[in-house]
Amino acid sequence: MEAPAPAPDWSELPADILYDVLTLLECPDLVRSGAVCAAWHTAYSTSTLRRAGICPVRQTPCLIYYTEAAGGLKALGMYSLSEKKAYTMQLPESPIKNWIGASHGWLITMDDKSELMLLNPITGNTNVLPQITTMEHVKPVLNGDEVLEKYEVFYYDGETPRVVEEDTAVWSLEEYGHMVYLKATLSCDPSVGGCIVMLIHQPYGQLSFAKVGDDHWNWLNVSSYYRDCVYHDGWFYAVTEEGAIDAYNLHGPSVIHKRLLPQIIQTVSKCHVVRAQSGDVLQIIRRQLLNPDHDQPGSREWVTEIKVYRVDFDDQKCVNINEIGDYALFIGSSTTSCLSLKDYPDLMPNHVYFTDDDDATHIFRRDDPPEVGIYDIKNNTRVNVVHPELWMNWLPPIWLMPSLAKTGMVVP
Repeated sequence: MEAPAPAPDWSELPADILYDVLTLLECPDLVRSGAVCAAWHTAYSTSTLRRAGICPVRQTPCLIYYTEAAGGLKALGMYSLSEKKAYTMQLPESPIKNWIGASHGWLITMDDKSELMLLNPITGNTNVLPQITTMEHVKPVLNGDEVLEKYEVFYYDGETPRVVEEDTAVWSLEEYGHMVYLKATLSCDPSVGGCIVMLIHQPYGQLSFAKVGDDHWNWLNVSSYYRDCVYHDGWFYAVTEEGAIDAYNLHGPSVIHKRLLPQIIQTVSKCHVVRAQSGDVLQIIRRQLLNPDHDQPGSREWVTEIKVYRVDFDDQKCVNINEIGDYALFIGSSTTSCLSLKDYPDLMPNHVYFTDDDDATHIFRRDDPPEVGIYDIKNNTRVNVVHPELWMNWLPPIWLMPSLAKTGMVVP
């Protein structure tokens, strides 16, 4: 009788095959791979092999949130959609008082003085962004000892030029960020260089941008009342609360602007924009409707309704659709995304994964539980991401595609 074949020695797996294996792993499994054996730990941890590109490109989105179980403000919770499991991550020393975006694996956060910072919660890498006082509409307010005490915000836009007697608002250092910042997104992963941060802010939902490493913000005084912005093939696409779409190219010596779609929505809505892999541009309209069962114990007073539209630039209109095929949409404070189930098989097709991004709720009703869920586009139904929900009321959860890329690494 032949002796059983010896078990394979995984530590002797050829390096090129090992790299191929690692690039297929979700982030939690990739981190755990370093504990398999010494050879795998070396492949995972050494900067030489990281530069060879083992960091996976595709990562199923996770939900980032504060939770009492994760240590309150000292740690973050991360719920993995692929594993349906929660993890805990330690926060850096810098305080996080809010996050206004998540893009390419990085959070756009603010501290207790409302200064903005990029944070990769997986690697702990950070990038400081230009100071608030370099923004067009902001003036520092100093006390008698010449110490920064408040920020004064001037209310004007490109259509209403600045005058001496214009209205202003004065906010405390932390209050400023909660009242002024609306959303931010990135042009690329900051770890590879050349990253541009696009910020939607008050007054009037205007745009300002800065390249990582710059010392000032640049104001785009073309239009106002933007609600969402995404980056694709060299252009930022920004959508207003009433459906108009503008495109901005910021890579040349001067800004290039194009108005792609006029205002088409008559009622103010929460509007998101994304370019699908098919090339179609989609608008996702989210409305809050009175819950017919709101008087029932434990029921919400308001519930989400989501409509998806395909933008027809030729006829300058939007067409309502209830089928997006084997794709899933992600909306909220994170960068709006359209993901194929061929690349992300753990997602639900024809669904919208959403998080609460209502500005008024965040500011004035922090004790209300944030609305987070998965919305069926065809049947207009909603389910929870996980039950019972893991997160606290503040900060509202945000979607993040984890990234193990570190600042300064070289990507082939």
